[in-house]
Amino acid sequence: MKRKLLMIGIGISIGLGSLLTSMPNTALAVQKNEELESEKQEVQQKKSELESEISQKEGALDEIKEQQVSVEQEIKRLDLAVGETRSKIDGAKAQIQETKEEIERLEAEMKVLEERIQKRDELIKERMRSLQESGGLVSYVDVLLGSKSFNDFINRVSAVSTFVQADRDIMKEHEADIKLLEDNKVEVKSLLAQQEEQLKELDRLEIQLQEQIKEQNKVMSQLKAEEQKMHDELHALEDVGELLAAQEKAIQMEINAWNQRQKELEEQRKKAEEERKKAEAAGNTPPPAATAPPAVNNGGFIKPTTGRLTSGFGVRWGKMHFGIDIGKGGRPGNIPIYAAADGTITRSRLESSYGNVIMITHYINGRQMTTVYAHLQERFVGQYDRVQQGDLIGYMGNTGDSTGPHLHFEIYDGPYSPTQYSGGHSNAVNPLNYVSF
Repeated sequence: MKRKLLMIGIGISIGLGSLLTSMPNTALAVQKNEELESEKQEVQQKKSELESEISQKEGALDEIKEQQVSVEQEIKRLDLAVGETRSKIDGAKAQIQETKEEIERLEAEMKVLEERIQKRDELIKERMRSLQESGGLVSYVDVLLGSKSFNDFINRVSAVSTFVQADRDIMKEHEADIKLLEDNKVEVKSLLAQQEEQLKELDRLEIQLQEQIKEQNKVMSQLKAEEQKMHDELHALEDVGELLAAQEKAIQMEINAWNQRQKELEEQRKKAEEERKKAEAAGNTPPPAATAPPAVNNGGFIKPTTGRLTSGFGVRWGKMHFGIDIGKGGRPGNIPIYAAADGTITRSRLESSYGNVIMITHYINGRQMTTVYAHLQERFVGQYDRVQQGDLIGYMGNTGDSTGPHLHFEIYDGPYSPTQYSGGHSNAVNPLNYVSF
């Protein structure tokens, strides 16, 4: 009876101990799960902000394209105006040439006219001299009185009248020719002056239009540059968006892995409890309560490779160096690169700056962290692969913006934030705080 009571007492104390042991683990699991969900929500918030920024950039890009269409239409309008102006200039030049030819023709006619006027002047002067010598009209009276008959008188009167009228006509024609000559000279000079002024005005208009076209071309060049810049910014933002989506998925995978670990721990606890009850029922001494493994590894990070530290974290060559460099140091063959901690691959690709790069999302000691491995010669893992601490993920190399074979290694307290993103790289930490070389 005492033995039975003793066994019951031991069973109760063990049961309570097991219960008390499982409670902190359960509470810790819930806490860690909530922390992971919080990290996930933070990434989702960043994604939402990024999508809004991308939408704004796309709207600005649409406005730039609309401005480009407007400028293109204005350039076309100006080109048409220049074409019309040049056509008018050609027409004005043709008119000026015609006017000049007309001037040459008029000058030739004027020369003939001047010769006629000169001859008339000489004839009139001769007539005037004759009249003076003969006494003017007296000579005409002599002509009339010298008639031999009435019929002859009539004929002589008619002849004298004809001569007088002819002299009058000559004077009128002479006066008209002189006036015509003067009018033609004035008219032709005025027309030529008008056409030359019109040509000058058209030349000024063409120059003005060409200047406007130059200005519009400058505006178009600026818009093209802005469009390219906007495309680059959009590409960078989309790249960040892709990375945030990968981080969100990686965190979810870490949540799933965490839940799976907790499920396995719970199954181990239940199995131990069942074995204890069976031993108790059989009157045997029950095994000690199973001690659950630690929820997270206590080693943090391991060195991702071997070698000598060639460059540290901090300002280098006038700009920030966000990681450390471990050189190959002339060692032959492939130098392996290892995962510094358990995690999920969020990025594995070739980039212009990083070269072959791998990024891993970790959940260590209740905190999301990210490691970056750059300039690799080869990569052995793909996006969303899960790795364990110490897994081979690649070989040291010299790809991307690199001056020699080495590993560039970065650690971020939280998700990796590219420089294109607001506050990018601000959470980068010195890897030497976690590993030593």
